[in-house]
Amino acid sequence: MKYILVGKEKVYEIRKISFFYMTVEAVQTDLTMNEVPGNETWDIGEFKNYKVKLVNNGGQAEVIDFNGWKEHYDLN
Repeated sequence: MKYILVGKEKVYEIRKISFFYMTVEAVQTDLTMNEVPGNETWDIGEFKNYKVKLVNNGGQAEVIDFNGWKEHYDLN
């Protein structure tokens, strides 16, 4: 597991993951889905029980609230 897909176009590289604390930190890349192996990419929805921190290219971080995120992206 090396990348997280957010929506249909943003690819984040996982920098830290803790299965004990159930946290994930990932940094946005300039890569597209076509440039990363499918077996190394996970949809962000797979981390619904984790605290996910996404850092964009500007260095700002966002912690994902999955209830609100699911409503925005219409996940089930």
